[in-house]
Amino acid sequence: MKDHPELKRLASQSWRISHLYSIKNELGKKVVFKPNPTQRILLDNFHNCNIILKARQLGCTTLLCIYFLDQVLWTDNIQAGIIAHTLDDAQNIFVDKIKFAFDHLHPAIKPLFRTVGDSAKELSFSHGSLIRVGTSLRSSTLQFLHISEMGKICAKYPEKAREIVTGALNTVHKGQFITIESTAEGREGTFYDMTNLALEKIRNGEHFGEMDFYPFFFPWYDHPAYMLDEQQSLSQEKVEYFDKLELQGIKLTFPQKWWYVKKEETQREDMLREFPSTPEEAFMASQEGNWYSTQIKELYESGHVTQISYDRALPVHTAWDLGQADAQSIWFFQIDRAGEIKIIDYFEKSDFSLDRTVEMLTQKGYAYGTHIWPSDAKARDRAGITFEQQAKEFNLHGVILEQHSILDGINLVRTTMPRMWFDKNKCNDGLLALSNYKKEWNTRIGGFTSKPRHDDASHGADAMRYLCSGLSKVLGTGTMEDDAKALRAYWGG
Repeated sequence: MKDHPELKRLASQSWRISHLYSIKNELGKKVVFKPNPTQRILLDNFHNCNIILKARQLGCTTLLCIYFLDQVLWTDNIQAGIIAHTLDDAQNIFVDKIKFAFDHLHPAIKPLFRTVGDSAKELSFSHGSLIRVGTSLRSSTLQFLHISEMGKICAKYPEKAREIVTGALNTVHKGQFITIESTAEGREGTFYDMTNLALEKIRNGEHFGEMDFYPFFFPWYDHPAYMLDEQQSLSQEKVEYFDKLELQGIKLTFPQKWWYVKKEETQREDMLREFPSTPEEAFMASQEGNWYSTQIKELYESGHVTQISYDRALPVHTAWDLGQADAQSIWFFQIDRAGEIKIIDYFEKSDFSLDRTVEMLTQKGYAYGTHIWPSDAKARDRAGITFEQQAKEFNLHGVILEQHSILDGINLVRTTMPRMWFDKNKCNDGLLALSNYKKEWNTRIGGFTSKPRHDDASHGADAMRYLCSGLSKVLGTGTMEDDAKALRAYWGG
């Protein structure tokens, strides 16, 4: 032991991480772990709290496994934990990364560490330190915590995400170490909110304290392997895409462009999520299980989310999702002379009485046309009074829709949305609701159902469904079944 030439270097964590541990490479072969450029950036710039938005296969979780194992092996009484989004992933992380690295330590070094616990999800040592993996780790007390694929957890298991936030994140105290990493999974949930907040602090030049999460973004082109030597044809659409990136300071080589084009052949609409070029692009990607993800993506790409001016010569129509104790949502829209639907405003509020709603409508100063209300405007409350009756007391009148199939309404929204333009500022909250409107996830079958999930996004999405279903009323035609014919006639098609 004393004669081993590398023992004197063991005091340096940087040396240990780059020389001491083995991993499996892409071919499944054992190699000594050497940090790649992405991993090196993280190692050199870690804060106490870190949030990492990334492309796939950059090795962030591998780095954190090695980093945590090193902390546990060389420091007394340290507890480290890693959370994965499924049990299978947790076990794979433990076996293929943590356990593999420990089992393959140099035979001159491994005897320094005596295990007192070695299970399928935890390694503990005689000097009081341990490392464990799981899907929540709520009951643990940790000094080091890594959460892998938090975006996926938020998207598919919102209750688990809430448990992680209220449980595991609270087990790591001020001044200790947390990393949260993921590819993007739509514009909702804890991962989106935390990443967006951190990026906003960067843009505003704000100071990051011990409890603030510092953002890292690692795009696909940071990976040296994401290049292709075989020339690929570039469509005009792709030429314009790469030109747009260059205007943002992202200059790609032709091998990188060829790789991107070839990869997109298989990834298709998932390319933006799995291999994003910018943070904004990552969160705008289509998301599995979201009803309107493709349509929202196309709205942004076609420039239909922009600044929209209120045309005082045209009436402003509204479409409501009713609610007082629950959230009340209202879309404000005009139909211009070209037949385009201009969504100029959006309102959503919980615990908001009808008299305050009327006051809000007046304060906006619009000249109103048709108010579209759902069928429950005729439903009676506990006092036996309908919403329609209450509204008449405030001289507020609207058209009330017949009940219709939710799925028919969703399909109508999908086909109508290409004719819509949204004000990017006033409609931001409503666009988020549409982006985040999901199908129900069935944990038993491990897939999405055809039933919409009722959550905060439902109110804005329901109001949009009523807007599209009520267009025939606004246009003075017949029932919902006449909408397609009426709109085609109105638009001259």
